[in-house]
Amino acid sequence: MSNPKYHDDQAAGIYRAIALRFHMRYVQARNSAEFRGGDLSDHGRLSTLLEADERYNAAVENMIVEAPDSANATLALVEFAGILAADRLIGEVTREPVDDEQDAYHQVARPRLSGRLAQRQSHRRRDRAGAEQAASGAEPRR
Repeated sequence: MSNPKYHDDQAAGIYRAIALRFHMRYVQARNSAEFRGGDLSDHGRLSTLLEADERYNAAVENMIVEAPDSANATLALVEFAGILAADRLIGEVTREPVDDEQDAYHQVARPRLSGRLAQRQSHRRRDRAGAEQAASGAEPRR
């Protein structure tokens, strides 16, 4: 299953949002198959498109709250942005368009938070370098 050594709640939350995005497409495809007479009774209970959309939106709202605090969470955000872009193409192919305004908000909000993470890490490196110089007695660089 999972190794506690690698647990990262933020990254897991982002991957949950990605999974729920794919689930929404699965619900749409399955509805199309059933509408055309496909027998998917062996696939288990299907959530409604509204339920799938609400779960996805809740997952995204939870992950937008704070800046990523790990490299894994930052990488997951990059993958999430890629999924949004790829899903846009899927929407065109399947004639099931995505919510452009919602996706635009998600794509703008996350990089802004990622930028804060990069800035925070830069400040930590600078502070750490200053502390190391002070400990060695070296003159600080300007």
